[in-house]
Amino acid sequence: MYAGFRATIQGDGRADRAIFMTRDASTEYESNLSREAVAAIMNSPGIKHDARDRPIVSAEVLLVAPAARRRDASDVNVTLRGVGEQYFGMRPELKLVAGRMFHAGNQELVVGAAAQAQFAGLEIGNQVRLQDGDWTVVGMFAGGNGSRESEVVADALMVMSAYKLDAFNSMTVMLASPDIVTGLKEALTRDPTLSLVDVRSEPEYLASASGGVNRMLRVVAYAIGSIMALGALFAALNSMHSAVAARAVEIATLRAIGFSPSAVAISVLAEALLLALLGAAIGVAIAYAGFNGTTISTLGGALWDSQLVYSLRITRSIAAGAILLACALGLLGGIVPAIRAASSNVAEALHET
Repeated sequence: MYAGFRATIQGDGRADRAIFMTRDASTEYESNLSREAVAAIMNSPGIKHDARDRPIVSAEVLLVAPAARRRDASDVNVTLRGVGEQYFGMRPELKLVAGRMFHAGNQELVVGAAAQAQFAGLEIGNQVRLQDGDWTVVGMFAGGNGSRESEVVADALMVMSAYKLDAFNSMTVMLASPDIVTGLKEALTRDPTLSLVDVRSEPEYLASASGGVNRMLRVVAYAIGSIMALGALFAALNSMHSAVAARAVEIATLRAIGFSPSAVAISVLAEALLLALLGAAIGVAIAYAGFNGTTISTLGGALWDSQLVYSLRITRSIAAGAILLACALGLLGGIVPAIRAASSNVAEALHET
């Protein structure tokens, strides 16, 4: 879950895009940009222009839209993002794959493919009850492998009109160069109308905004993993104790014909390591076949109380870490039985036969 969530959040970040928010805001939802600030940002140096010499920017508002999760019909929220006309132009990774784009000035929506797959009522032609009436789903977009596919997108000015808003939450811009962010920060300090506005590169913002959820998932992963690892350690210890006890005579025979205590101990540890390695390989294979790529939705969208759709990931690093941890637990569980086997009394063991 942690790897999938992090990859999905980071999938939206590009170094040549930057986001403007109020200085004290840690997320877009906490920010509040006036129309005057938005107009001033559009004239900032370093913003890329299109073929018609228009700045490539998108002033955006964030709200939530009601939806029902398909798997259990529970009521949830999805992120409703009001965007500017160049939103999809500055995000070439997002492609319209069905239907058409919403028309500015109409109560129309386009939905992300991930949101449409996870939530009912978001198919093309459906009506979504929002503020000021029903809004029609007219298209579906996909691409980018990021969190944007979990969102519902509409014309920002129509959203503001429907919800009686007089300010935007954030403004995303396409940069002429990825290293221009520092220059933009300096320009903001010189403009009194933007004294309370800050700018960050998109990767920097996403890393900061998702930090809390990332930490929570990491803590949960390590807490559950530690409990399971402790159980696995005792299981390995018990299994190897049983194996040594069942083969006491064989071990004593090896000692009697000249094998040293260290050789016996190493053989027990090698057996524990091989069993742990086999178990880890089987476990990773089952996890990969059963869960890798499985799509789920959970809290963590742009508003953090809305649903984010992402896929579980069994990465190479996770698989390698699991195998190494299993081998370490196998060795730890085999140490005491190995010492017992190496220090057993040969005469007593043979006498018991």
